Amino acid sequence: MIKVCAPATSANCLVGFDCVGLAVDWWATFTFEESDHTYVTGCPEEYQNEDNLVIQAFKQVADLYNLEMPTFHLHIESDIPSTRGLGSSSTCVVAGLLGANAWLKLHLSDEELLKVATDMEGHPDNVAPCLFGQMCISFMDDEKPYLTTINCDKFYGLAMIPSYHVSTAEARKLLPETIPFKQAVKQAAYVSSFVQALHTGDETILRACRDFLHEPYRKALIQEYDALHAYCQRKDIVMWISGSGSTMLAISQSEEKIKNLKEFADANFDLENRRISIAKKGAYVVYE
Repeated sequence: MIKVCAPATSANCLVGFDCVGLAVDWWATFTFEESDHTYVTGCPEEYQNEDNLVIQAFKQVADLYNLEMPTFHLHIESDIPSTRGLGSSSTCVVAGLLGANAWLKLHLSDEELLKVATDMEGHPDNVAPCLFGQMCISFMDDEKPYLTTINCDKFYGLAMIPSYHVSTAEARKLLPETIPFKQAVKQAAYVSSFVQALHTGDETILRACRDFLHEPYRKALIQEYDALHAYCQRKDIVMWISGSGSTMLAISQSEEKIKNLKEFADANFDLENRRISIAKKGAYVVYE
C-alpha cells in the first residue's frame, strides 16, 4: 500500500501574484491499495470515478512513459476545502503523480514531477510549494517551469474561509490589462522585499508591501475582506487573499495576535477560521 501526504497551499502571496506560493501545514492523505478494479472512496460521490483528478494525474504519468494503467483502490482523506484558494486541486494532482511514481517505480525527480504537474495545472504557483514545501517562487519560460525555494522564518497563521467560493475565471476578468509604470516598479521592489522579509522575519517590511495587480480588484468578491483587512492593519498583521479567494490568509510572528484575530473573526463573521503554520516540507510518500 502506498500513501501520499500533500499540503494545502496559498498562492499569490501578498505581492507575489502568479509567482509566489506557500505550503501550509494542513495535509491531505491519499492511499493507493491493490485492487482488481479501480474505485475511489473518501471524497464526495461526484468524484468517485475515473475522472477524479488524482486518477487522471496517475494516468498522465503512465501514458507519458507508455505503461499500462494499473487498477487500485484510492482512498482520500482531506478536509481542505475545494474552490477556496487553498490548492485542493494541486494536492490531488501532486498525489496522483507521486502515487504513480512510487507504484510504477519510475524514480522521477521532483523537477520532472513539477513539469508534469505544471502541464496539468497550467502554472506552477500552487503545485511547486505542494511538491517542495516552504515558499516557492516560480515562473514559466518556453513552457518550462523554474523555481527557487525560500526557507521561511517562524510565523503563526490563520486561514479565514468563507462558505462561498470565488471563480478563478471570474476573478481574472476583474484584473486590469495594464498598470502604471511606477506601480510596476514598486510591485517588483515589494516582491523582492517580501521574499527576504518572510525569510528573515522582518515584519516591518512585510507590512509595508502592497499589491497593485489583483487584490484591489478581487477584494470586491469577498464581502468580509474590508473589515478583516482593516483589523489586520490596525493590529500590524499581514493579510492577503489566498489564490483567487475566497480564503484570506493572515500571518504574524506573534501567536497572541493570531489568537486575537481568530477571536475577532469568530465573533463577527460566519467563517471557518483555522490556525495554520508554514509547512517545512512538501508532499511525501509512505509505504505500508
